[in-house]
Amino acid sequence: MKYAECLKCGQTSPRWSFFGNTLAALFKVLIGTLTGSKGLVADGIHSAADAMSSLFILVALKVADRPHDDKHPYGYGKIEYISTLCASIFLFVGAGSIFIDALKTFRQGVHDMPGNAALLATVISLCFSYLMYDSNKCAGTQLSSPAMLADANESKADSITSIAVLLGLIGAKLGYPNADTVAAVIVSLFIFNMSVEMFLQGINGLIDMSVDPEIMAEIITVSKNIEGVMGIKSVKSRQMGQKNWIDLEIAISKKKSMTEVHEITQIVRAAIMNAVDGISGITVATYPM
Repeated sequence: MKYAECLKCGQTSPRWSFFGNTLAALFKVLIGTLTGSKGLVADGIHSAADAMSSLFILVALKVADRPHDDKHPYGYGKIEYISTLCASIFLFVGAGSIFIDALKTFRQGVHDMPGNAALLATVISLCFSYLMYDSNKCAGTQLSSPAMLADANESKADSITSIAVLLGLIGAKLGYPNADTVAAVIVSLFIFNMSVEMFLQGINGLIDMSVDPEIMAEIITVSKNIEGVMGIKSVKSRQMGQKNWIDLEIAISKKKSMTEVHEITQIVRAAIMNAVDGISGITVATYPM
């Protein structure tokens, strides 16, 4: 974590995402309906899906913050990956509804010219989505939170789809009546792609994906520098949401007493916890050498 303020920002950003996406969805659907913009309505549906996923993420972050207990010795961090899966499903369903509505519009041949207010509403939505993306991306990166990074990706998708809608509205004004509906199709396809990527990220987290090689190398270096550690037999890791769990096996001289071995393992555990960020727990096993 780069700054002390990141923790506070990480607590407030998910709340702002939920309320912000809810307001954005209502705003886009209302203006899109009044102005006849299919693309803006589609973008509003996207924001509604974002709001629902933000709610799941907000709840997940509350649960993930609980300390580990006897029933959950590794903590509750993986709930963040479950929230990512839920968010991806909401996005997928939202993209499907947008795509089907756009196909109906093409089939019916109804192409109303969107009102000028749709252009202004889209620009406002674009700026708002980018601000939410920037906030969640910063907090999620600093806190290594997969849930907040998923929320940031949704806001990023919202920004890009708003650009597509804006281009569609401009095209409609220039005499291409299908442009707005084409923009809705582009929005749906982009959301489909985002939902699949988020789903795969959630799956990877649930199957105990390892931490970055740089962190593993740092753990090995810290361990080897402890007096009494003769070598590293194995080091395994698992990502638990914002935190990581380490399973370490070190070599210690067989001449050491059980008390000395215990003291060395405690020193190794404390050294890693102090030197490496994002570690929630460490299991240190030993073998004689």
